[in-house]
Formats: sequence, C-alpha cells, structure tokens
Amino acid sequence: MITVRLLGGARKAVGKQAVDIDKPSVSVSEILKFLQGISAEPKLLQPNNLIVAINGVDSAALQGENTVAKSGDAVTIVTVVHGGADYFFDGNHVLVIGVNDIVHDPGKLVDRMRAENKDVSIQAINADSVYGLDHVLGIIRIALEAERRKVMLANKFETELLMRLACTDQISEAIKRAGLKQGAPGCLIALSQDNSALQQFASYVKENFVIDDTVLNTSKKKRKQLSGMLGLASSRFKDDEFLHYLLERAAILVK
Repeated sequence: MITVRLLGGARKAVGKQAVDIDKPSVSVSEILKFLQGISAEPKLLQPNNLIVAINGVDSAALQGENTVAKSGDAVTIVTVVHGGADYFFDGNHVLVIGVNDIVHDPGKLVDRMRAENKDVSIQAINADSVYGLDHVLGIIRIALEAERRKVMLANKFETELLMRLACTDQISEAIKRAGLKQGAPGCLIALSQDNSALQQFASYVKENFVIDDTVLNTSKKKRKQLSGMLGLASSRFKDDEFLHYLLERAAILVK
C-alpha cells in the first residue's frame, strides 16, 4: 500500500489530507489519474500545476510522470500557487516568492521577517542573482544535502543558501554578490517543517510586499551579470548548460 499526502490545492481537490493506494507500486501518472478520478475538482490536479515528491525528491528530477513509487515510499503532492511556488523537500515545506523593488533597509527587513516568523527559516536575496526558479530550487537541494552530510560552509542554513547561490565560500563576498539590495527586486526563500507556519509567512509576504515572480525569470542581462561575477564569457554556455554550471559550482564548494 502507498500513502499519498496532499497539500494545498491538491488537498482541496480531493477533500482529504492523505489517500491510500492499494498497490505495491504505482507511477506518478497513475497516481494523478487515480486522484483525478476521485476528485470533485480534477482541474486542480493538472500535472503542470503540481509537484509530486517521492521521499522528498521532486519526481521531475527523476523520471517525471514515469517515476515509480513503491510500498513504503513517502509520496507528497503540493500545488504551485500564484504568488510563489510551494514545494516539499526532505521533510521541509519550501516557499519561493519573487517581490518587486525593496524599499526598506535590507538588513532590518530580514531581521524583522525572521523575528515575526520564528518557526520559519528565511533568506532574502537579490533577484538579479537568480537564474530562474530552477536555479533557486537546485540551490535549496544542494544546501539541504550539505546539511544532511554535515559539510555546510556556514553555521546557519540561511547563510548556506546565500553562499551556495553566490558560488563563494566567503560570507562577505556572498552578501556583495547576492545579498538583498534596496531598490532592487528580491527573492524570498522560506523553509519550515510546519506547513501552517509557512502559510502564515506566505500571508505575511502578501500583506507586506508586491509579489512578482517574473523577477526570478532568466534573462540575457542576468546571464551577462552572473557570468561576469564568475569570470566567464557570457557566450560560453547555452542556457541549460549555464544553469547546470551554476549548480555545479554551488555543489562543489567546500570549507
């Protein structure tokens, strides 16, 4: 038997927090077909609106809809929501939100967000240093793996995220390269094992910021800027290759 946990819009669609599938193994596509068949709102269960995690790993990073879950595996389905992307990695609920130009002092702003959301790990970075949502999600996975293996560059997970994204083992350089800047767009990253605490943070962001996830998108300007930061010729890689290079640089960093 396989138990599928449902979060956000997926839970609303099915009307349950979890569903049992009485099979020894089942593919992601079969899981979604089953859920659509018992849902009152199957339109909320379209594959392009969902993240299906198997044992905390996004199935899109495995074999996509052909990924097979076996009895005993932890299967979690969450929805991609407007005004941020909600994911589930390694027991952590994760939220990534793009926001328009920061008007307050960055340091004080981050301190206030953390003080008012104590059950959530929060990092805020310059959106100009983000080469698409996949870049941020890849950095989160790398940082979580570093934490699990006890090979972190920093003492705090939030700092680890910043350093890995900036591709440097120096905190001061990481802040210079990717730290949140006044007058520039931002990327808010939040993690918590308590989903209700994370949703409260999402509400907090919507009340205090102008959400704009397009600031996370790739662009020629960003690529040129990031290439210059790393001492590369901007024409050296194709788009996908450039993203892979950024993640490889982040992954190989050691103390």
